[in-house]
Parts: sequence; C-alpha cells; structure tokens
Amino acid sequence: MDLSTLMPQQRDIVTTLDRPLFVSAGAGSGKTFTLTRRILWALSPESGPFIRNLDQVLAITFTKDAAAEIRERVRGALIEEGMGDIALQVDDAWISTIHGMCSRILRAHALELGLDPEFSVLDESVSGPLMDRAVDAVIARERGGLRELQEWYALSGELDPSGFEAGTSAKRLVRTLLERASASRHGFDDMHLIRGSVDFSGLMDAYRQCLGASAKAAETARIALDALEAYGCGPQTRGDLAACMLACGMPRPSKAFPKEQVALLKAEAADAFINAYLALGGSALDELLALARAVGDEYSALKAERSALDNNDLLRLTYEALRDHPRIRHAYAGKFAMVMIDEFQDTDQQQVDLINFLTGEGGRALCTVGDAQQSIYRFRGAEVEVFRRAQRRIEQGAAAGSEGSVVKLVKNFRSHAEVLEYVARVFDDGQGGIMPSFLNLLPHDGRADGLRVAGASRRQALLVAGGTTEERTAAKAEAIAKRFRALADAGQPAGDMVLLLGGMTRAGIYADAIRAQGLDCVISGGSVFASTEEAKTIRALVHMLGNLADTAQGLAPVLASPLFALGVQEFLALATAWDAQTGETRRRNIELGILFDDDAPGFGDLPLLARARTVLRRALSRLGKDPLASIVRDVVNESGWMVRLAERGAEGRAQAANVLKAIDAVAEAEAELGNAPRQVALAYDRFLTGKQAPGALNEEGGNAVRIMTVHASKGLEFPVVAVSECFGIRSNSARMQSVRRDDGTLDLVALPGRFPDCRDSLGSLIEGAEVEKQFKKYLSGSGATGPWLDASLVDDVCATGSAAEAWLSMRDEEDRLALEERARLLYVAMTRAREVCLLAMDAPVGRGKGSALALKPELDLTPAVLERILPDAGASLACDRLVFDNAQAGDFELIALRDFSYGGVVYEANAGLADAEDPVADAPVPEPMDSFTLVEPANVYMRIVPAERAPRDSYSYSSVSAELHEEAEDHPEPAEAPIAEAAGETAVSDGVEAPRDERAVPSHEGDPTALGSAFHAACQWLIELDRADLPVERADALCRYWGCTAAQRERFDEAVARWLSSDVRAEALAWPCRRAEVPFYSLGMDGLVERFGPYAEGAIDLLCTDAARPGRALLIDYKTGGSSLETPEQLQEKHALQASVYADVLHKAGYEQVTLKFVRVEVPDPSDPTQPQVVTYEL
Repeated sequence: MDLSTLMPQQRDIVTTLDRPLFVSAGAGSGKTFTLTRRILWALSPESGPFIRNLDQVLAITFTKDAAAEIRERVRGALIEEGMGDIALQVDDAWISTIHGMCSRILRAHALELGLDPEFSVLDESVSGPLMDRAVDAVIARERGGLRELQEWYALSGELDPSGFEAGTSAKRLVRTLLERASASRHGFDDMHLIRGSVDFSGLMDAYRQCLGASAKAAETARIALDALEAYGCGPQTRGDLAACMLACGMPRPSKAFPKEQVALLKAEAADAFINAYLALGGSALDELLALARAVGDEYSALKAERSALDNNDLLRLTYEALRDHPRIRHAYAGKFAMVMIDEFQDTDQQQVDLINFLTGEGGRALCTVGDAQQSIYRFRGAEVEVFRRAQRRIEQGAAAGSEGSVVKLVKNFRSHAEVLEYVARVFDDGQGGIMPSFLNLLPHDGRADGLRVAGASRRQALLVAGGTTEERTAAKAEAIAKRFRALADAGQPAGDMVLLLGGMTRAGIYADAIRAQGLDCVISGGSVFASTEEAKTIRALVHMLGNLADTAQGLAPVLASPLFALGVQEFLALATAWDAQTGETRRRNIELGILFDDDAPGFGDLPLLARARTVLRRALSRLGKDPLASIVRDVVNESGWMVRLAERGAEGRAQAANVLKAIDAVAEAEAELGNAPRQVALAYDRFLTGKQAPGALNEEGGNAVRIMTVHASKGLEFPVVAVSECFGIRSNSARMQSVRRDDGTLDLVALPGRFPDCRDSLGSLIEGAEVEKQFKKYLSGSGATGPWLDASLVDDVCATGSAAEAWLSMRDEEDRLALEERARLLYVAMTRAREVCLLAMDAPVGRGKGSALALKPELDLTPAVLERILPDAGASLACDRLVFDNAQAGDFELIALRDFSYGGVVYEANAGLADAEDPVADAPVPEPMDSFTLVEPANVYMRIVPAERAPRDSYSYSSVSAELHEEAEDHPEPAEAPIAEAAGETAVSDGVEAPRDERAVPSHEGDPTALGSAFHAACQWLIELDRADLPVERADALCRYWGCTAAQRERFDEAVARWLSSDVRAEALAWPCRRAEVPFYSLGMDGLVERFGPYAEGAIDLLCTDAARPGRALLIDYKTGGSSLETPEQLQEKHALQASVYADVLHKAGYEQVTLKFVRVEVPDPSDPTQPQVVTYEL
C-alpha cells in the first residue's frame, strides 16, 4: 500500500495500530481521509495484516451522514486497493454513530437483557412530546399533593407565541432534571441539591457596625436588628422571613459608614436571606425531586407500551449491559482490534465510560480524533473537557514512558493563507487571541485559488453601532448584501457565497436584504423548518382535513395561504349567504361557504374562490377513501402552488423542497397511525416541535446565496463566507443552576420562581411582589444599581456551603462556558471559508447624549475581536482597514446608526434605515401590484364504467350453500329497496360527503337481516366488553342503527334474554379465552376446492379456546328465525355443510377436536322451553 502521498503526521496515524492514539485534527486537515487510510493499512499485507476483516473495526462518529461518508470512502478505497471481497463487508461493518452501535449491541442481547428485540428508537420529535405527556399525566395525578411546590413554582408556564413555555415552571424544571439524570451514571442518585440554612449572625454583626454611624443609619440598623431577633425567636414561617427581609433596609453611605461597607452589608443581607429562603423551601424542593422521579417512571412506562427507547436509554442500557453482564462484556472486550472515535470533542463522560469497555486492556485499541476548537454541541451534552482530559492523560503518559502518543494534524487543505492568518489573529492565545491552547493551522501550498475577483480583499469586517436589535440586524444584512453584490458583479458566482448565522431567528431579514440586491437567496440549513410558510400551510391543510369546522387552525389559514391566496373580498363572500325564501342576506360560517354556492349577490366574479371550492370539495369527498398524504399532495398540485414556486427561481425551489418535506412527514405519520386525519394532524404538530432543517432539492442553491447556521455548516466549505449573529450570548438567569463534578455527580441549586402573597405571625399581609422585587435586588440589581451580592464580594461574605454563593458561581461558570463555546462557534464559522471571510458585528449604545458603546466582554466577543483585528488594538474605530500589512481601504466599515462615544472619542451617526439627505428616498414608492398565477387542469374527456369483477380465489359457506341450494334459516322474501336507494341517490353536494345523520340512509323496514345483524352485534359487544347483560340503551342503539321494526325489536329482546340465560352461553363463558367475530382465510376443504376455489374465508360468531388444552375448541354460531317444526334429523342435515366448513378451517389451524354448536336463539328447546334449541356436532 502506497503511503508516500501522506504527510508525516498522517503516516504516523495510519501506521500506529498497537497502542492508544490521540489525534488533534485541525479544521480542514483531512482527518476523514486519514482515518480511511488507517483502516486500509490495517487490512493490508504490509501491516501483517493487523486485522483480517472489517468486523474487527469499530468506528464511531457524531452523525449518521458522517458515518455514511466514512463507509463510502472505505468501500471506494478498498475497491481501489483490490480488496473487493472485503468491500462487500462495509454495509455490515461497525461504522456508525454511538447510538447506532448501542442499538446494535442491545438488539443482539435483547432477550438476555429483558428487551424486545424489535424495539424502536424515538427521535426528538417523538420523545419530546412523549416526555411532555408524562409530565402532564403525573402533574394532573399529583396536583393535590404538591402544595409546597406550588408555593415556589407554577406547575405549568404560559406558552409564548412560538409555542414554547415561558418563565420558570415545575414542568420545565422536571424536564431539566430528567435530562440531567439521563446523562448521569446513577440517574437521580447522582444529584445533590444544595439547600440553604438560617444563619443571621454575620448580617447582625454587619448591622451593629452601623450603630455608631449617622442617626438615620443607626435607626435603620436598630430596625433591622429587631426584625432579625424577632425572626429568630418566632415560628420562622415564610411570611415572617418575608417581613424580616423587607424590614432590613440599607443606610446611605457616609463618612462614618462609607459605600464599601454599605456594599458589604448588602452582600451579607443577600447571602443571609437567600440561604434562609432556600432553607424554608426544602419541602418544596423535595416535592420537585419526587415529581421528577415519578415523571421518569411514567415516561419509562409510556416507552415500554410502545416497545421504544430514546437515545439516552441506548447509552445507559448499553453501559449497564457491559458493566453488569460478564458474558456480554467478555463478548466485546476483545472483539475490536481497532476502535476509532471521530469528533471526540463532541462526546461526554458517559459515552467515554461506555467505549472503555470495548477498547481492550489499557485502551490499546483506541484512537480518538477530534478538535477541541470545534466543540460546539454543549446543548446536546458534549463536554469539551472530556477531550482535554484525555489529551492530558495521553501526553503525561507518553512523557512518563508509557504507551500512547499524541499526533497533531495542522496542515489545512481548505483555506487560503490569508484566511488562516485572519483566524489566527482572532484566536491564537500565543499572540493575545481569545482561545486558550490554540492549535494553529498551516496553509497548504498546493491548493487551488477559487477567488475569481482579482484584488478582492480576503479579510473583511464591519461593525454596526446603535439602534434597536432589529435596526442593527437590518443594517448588517444590508451591508453584507452589498458586499456580496459587489463580488457577484466582479465575477464571483453567487452560489459560492454563504452567510453563516449563530441562530436563525432573524434569517428572514438577511434573506430579504440579499434578494433586494438582486441576488437569489435560499435558507438551506438550521432548525427553521417549522417556522417556514410552507410547513405552516401544510399544517393548516392537514388540520382542515381533520376537522373542517376548525377554521382557526385549518380552513382560514389554508384559504389565506399561498395555496389559494384569498383576500378580503373572497372571505366576505364565503361568510355571506343569500336566503332565497326571504330574499335577504345572512351570515354563515366560512366552512359552509366552501360547501355551498348560495352566495349573496354583488360580489362579482371571484375566480380564486371558485378554484378553492373546486379543489377543497374534491379533497373532502376523498376523506376516508384515499390516503391522507395523497389528498394533501393533490391539493398542493391542483392549487397550482408548485407551478407558481417553479417560476420563482432558487427561492421557489427551496420553498418547494419544504413543501415536499412537509408532505413526506404527513405520509410518515399516516403510515404509523393509519388513515385518521385528526391523529395525523396531531402527529405532524409533534414533528414540527422537533428541530428540523429546511427541505432540500438536488438542484437547490445552484447559483444562489445560501443562509445556514454554523452548526449546519460543520464539515462543509465555501469560497466566500460572511459570519453574523455569532458573537454574543444571553446572560444566564435560569432559576435552577447546576454543575457536574469530575466524579460524575451533579450539584444543583434551585431558586424560587414565584412569590405568592403571605402573612406573618401577626397576621400582617406581605405582598409577594415586594418580596420578588427584593430578591431581584439581591441577584440582579435594579435600575442603575448592581446586584447586592456582587461576585467580587462573595468570598468576603459567603460561608462554605452557601447556596447563594453556589448559585452565583454556577451561573457565572455557565456564562463562561457559553462564551467559550461561542468563540469555538466563531472559529468553526471562519474556518469554513476558502477564499474570503467577512465578520459582521454589532453593539448597542447606551441611552443619553454621547452615550458610550455598550460592550460587555463577559457576554460578547465583539470587543475582544475588535481589539485583535483593528489597528492599535482597536483603540479607534475611525479606520477603514484591518491590522494586516496588505489591508485595503474598505476592509473595515463602521456603520453608526446614532451618535456614541468609544475610547473617549465621539462618533457621529453615518447611516440610518433611510438616508434623510436623499430626496429619492423620501419620494413615495408605489407598491407593486400583487399577482397570482391561477392554475387549472386541462379538461380531458373520460368515461367511468364498472370494471369487470375479478374472479374470486376463495369461497364462503354462504356462497357455497347458495350455489348448492342448501337451505338456511326460514326468512321471508326481502322487501323492495326504497325508491331513493334504487335510483342511486346519495346525499352529497358537489362531491362533499354529507354527515351520517344527513344522508339518505336506506330504510330497513321489514328487512329480515336487520334482526340477525343487531343480535350478532349485541353478542359481539357482550363478549368483547365481558358484560353479563345488555343495557337497554345499547339495545335501543343497535336496533335503531340496524333499522329493526317494532315486531323485530320484540323478537330481539326475547332472543337476547333466551341467550343470556342459556346453558350453552354458560358453557362458553367457562372457557378461558373467548373471541367474537373471528375472521379466517384458510386453505379450502377437500371436495370444495376444485369447484369453489382454493381458499375458504368467513368469520366465526364465537370461538372458545383454552391454552391448557391446545387441541380443543368450541365454536358457536347464532341462528335467528327458523321453524319449531323441524325434526332433529332435519336440523343435523341442515347445518352439516356449515359445520364441515368451519371444522375444516379449525383443523387446519391445529385444533384436533372441535365442538360446534348452532344456537337457534328464537326457537325454544322442546325439552326445556327456557333454553334455545342447539344443534351440536363433534368433528
């Protein structure tokens, strides 16, 4: 095998097979290629071979797409190297995500582990709603016993306009606890809830220092000390604590009691009261944990009902299987000679612990590949510190002489040297950059230059200052769009350009700005599918088909959507009817306006409405007959929506892809749930709650600017990259904070989420709003005043174990980790660029004249980035170049939406949403006329005729008896069909099926089958519900449904009474297994096959079996009508054929001895008139 083309570091990775290997692979360094060559080398004769087949390789990567890519590369490389026989093993190889590996192990040992081998794996769109269902069920069940918890948190929060729960609620906290528990080795047992304690000694000492200050300060201190002493001597209720908190005011700073001491006093008060409040909330927190455990049990039960596991179950159960089952552990301990983990920076400790069972003694088989600088999945539980700990361990071991080595891939094959220099300038901590232990990337001299614009600057940046968030976003979008336009005009294809965003909330603003510059633009990545107009339109359509009367969620948005684009005039016509009898107009519901044409006069020709009626009436008439997804697809096509999208270029194609993705989701839901429109609609709603990327067509984005999230761009590369919305984080203000310790345990602190009114021991009312305001002062401050418990004072006032100190430190640590990950996200975004990288930043401006630029280094990377990329360390924004030697004018652009100061210099506004000096901007611009392409199918002549009936391959007893002229029970001749039925009339209008109670239902007057049908249905109901008697209401309903006459009703009641009190029924009930209306489709009976067909079909009225007697069965067939004059011999001959047919079916099903009893429920037994006459066969 030729390794001459590999770099030395790549060659080390490929040939090092016998010891632990840690690979730190920089962006664009060819790690996937290197891993592929490593597998080939291990199979090659030059290595021994080290392995004999692919079954000895375990390769784990982060996504299914990445696993598929590795499989295809391995397959292709094996074929190139002449190992085609081994290439056939690729599809069965252990190359997958870690969840795929776990699923494979669990299925292989399912019976041993007590699992269903056919278990399904729930994705997020299903597991999330299922967990919500578990939470709702337990809360509804336990609501009465959660009184203490409800004093602290609302059980459920209100939903915001996007459908997400806002605020802190018990439901949200339970979800958080479940997620934390699922990622812990021992679940909830690994959680430690930090509780407060009551200790006012430090606070009282601090107040005593005020007594020697001013008179007002001394008075404030005496009131506070009295309140604190009273609380200590009292019952210490929540109301008493609230009163004490509000009584403890703060003195004004003075010479005798300076502001430093006031700050310490505030910090003491905040720490003391937060801890005391948490101490009183112990029972509420106990209820919260108990609730979370109960929800976990409920969620597990719901999954068990579906024989399903979620991704957390896969990891946990596989870990437990390998840990607790020696036979399973032994089966995998030496199975893999090579274990490779790609994207190791995106794993967590639980996954590493699991993999350790598979890597052999001392981890000899393990090769981990990753890049700490690209760890951007904390929201999925990834822990970059796991990567760093592993690297330190291998490095320390190698230094100490033990086995194991670290290899760094730093040659970048993707980006131009200037782009890499830009990246290093921002991030290299060796040069003052923002990323510790930065792995610098070296350019590849042999790369081809993809920049088609001569002299274009490869490093660009812009800063928008001032204005609202929306105004700054619009300004950034416009500036990026103009730069893209300039590159396109100079010859760079728009398809080479991408805008990477940290979040997609405002993606539409950027897309509109790019399109305004005359460039096609598609949103091709990010979890934005649910917010697209296409997804919402299909949702409305499915809800309409599920319930036409649901106009708010269904019909109204469907009619206003791009499907039909109805306007005010059309909706008014739908809602107004003409009463022909009174000659007046009247109001009507719009669903009736779709079904009927009695519109009020005066609306004129409304072609859009006419088309909507035609399409929707046809769709509604097909419900219950055709698959729902087919109906949805046809509505889309018949409305002309896809034709109109095809006329809109790249944007239209992207939207068409979303439409098709939505229809596919409907089809998948229908495949699972059946043709149940309402259930499918709810399932589609659950699908939309998951994080779904936009749909994609093969030709999408051919020459269009693309917009996607940085996460979606992982593993991709683009010639021109602009980066925005990727610099700042939101301050973490969650009521529950947590931190995971090195041993895997989890510390948590939970602050109250609500402060209800209460009374102290004296009966005085304490308003909860005042207590909440005080709490806010402690932790967040108010107005221009900072928090009382400032981080700089924590060490001075907080005792060991302080819950307040723990909450603050956890919050600050979370902010620090979030900002670190934001830096890594920016790194990933910049390293996607091959030729040009543009950074688009923004910053608010404080209020007031000459306000400073509001830069917050603890929450925003912008000040640090500006310091790195601007001349003079960003001391001045009055520049148009970046810090690099070959920088050009225009590389940096300051867009000031209002005046502000920075570094002591005032900058005047130089831009706005509209240029006030441009007279053209002030001129009114006429809005373009709306247009809507109305699409109608061409008329095609067709004639529908009945198809010839296909010959049947099966027979029933009825068909056999009819052809052989066998006699059944005595019945009068059928009555003549009603006129309406005979004429073929049905109660439909314009193809829309009417409700059941409005149809022209055929009359059953005198129908001899009505009594038998009603009786059989009654007996089926009795068996299936295991009821001893038939309620009058049920009898009324059955007879009414089947159209029994008064005479038949009397016969029905007598027959039911005789059957219920019969010995034969008692005999049937003695069998342990009883089934009603049992269908069969079996091989035919000898003697009937040649004449009637090879199969017998039908249904058995009542079949009784016993697992203890597997060869025996009792069959009962009900007979209505009949004559009491027939002799026993005649009856035996009469039912012999039916008995033979049924017995033959049961014999073929494995029953050796069959008892058949034909019960004539209307004919009394001559020997006992209280019993029905029974004809019995033993066959």
